[in-house]
Amino acid sequence: MEMLDIIANTNDYNLLKREVKAGTLAKATMLISKDSLYANSVAKLLAVLLLNGGEDEKNENYQRVMLASHPDVKTYPQKDRLLVADSEEIVLESYALPVQADKKIFIIKDFDNSTESAQNKLLKILEEPPKNVYMILTCSNVNQVLPTIRSRCNKYELAKLDEDTLLSYLADSANSELISVLSYGYLGRAEELLKMKNLQELFTSAVSVITDLTSSKEVLVYSKKLLDYKEHFELIIEIISLALEDMLAIKAGRECRLKGFAEKLKNVEGNYSIKAICQIQELLNKAVKEQTYNVNLTLIIENLLLNILEVKFICK
Repeated sequence: MEMLDIIANTNDYNLLKREVKAGTLAKATMLISKDSLYANSVAKLLAVLLLNGGEDEKNENYQRVMLASHPDVKTYPQKDRLLVADSEEIVLESYALPVQADKKIFIIKDFDNSTESAQNKLLKILEEPPKNVYMILTCSNVNQVLPTIRSRCNKYELAKLDEDTLLSYLADSANSELISVLSYGYLGRAEELLKMKNLQELFTSAVSVITDLTSSKEVLVYSKKLLDYKEHFELIIEIISLALEDMLAIKAGRECRLKGFAEKLKNVEGNYSIKAICQIQELLNKAVKEQTYNVNLTLIIENLLLNILEVKFICK
């Protein structure tokens, strides 16, 4: 199943569709999701709905919006983030007549990454947009958008997808179960993980820190394993954290999320007290912070592994 087909079956999309059909969709709409790729895809489909009068046909409008070639649907920013020059261009373009449709639509992606000056430049146009001009903004963190902008938009917080929907999307993919667990309901995240060729090996190496590491003599071996995937350090930390959460689930008689590693985790669960698991989670958070401060990654990983062994021993 394609991402756009999944979106078309969500409650969020159908709410937007009803509003477009009823003519009640606000001229300025903000789509909020931590999944940037997903929110931007919803924005494209909303543009198609506006052009089609609320119908979601895969017609010429649909094809041209998806190919970013529709003359009346403009997407910004032109580079990494919205700048003052982009905002000035949007204002000018909004007063030009449509070329093909009866509407002009501006999709402004990742609006929370834009500069404050760029946001301010759009205040007036968002408050009083010209006739038949629609602004669709997407953002991950609404708190990074100016309050004056937020107040001028109708906001829609897009729901995460349930695990069954994600699994149907990933049905024919390798590691679909692992990707589903790591995606946390975000389709864009699933797309990123699908591109990783070594995900299974990375997963196994990360979980082995909890299931197989037993002595300080092995730290250098395990450190080297993890450093093979150093560009995915935060993902490694997430996987170790999930393994610890699963051990808490095992202790409580609940089902594991990492089903493929359930037996290995059950075999070592008795070696980790609840106190040890909580303290190791804190160590993982500390390691992520150290990495953002540009501390030497080899040193971070070696210290993390030694500290995990120490906590496990002290908190037996």
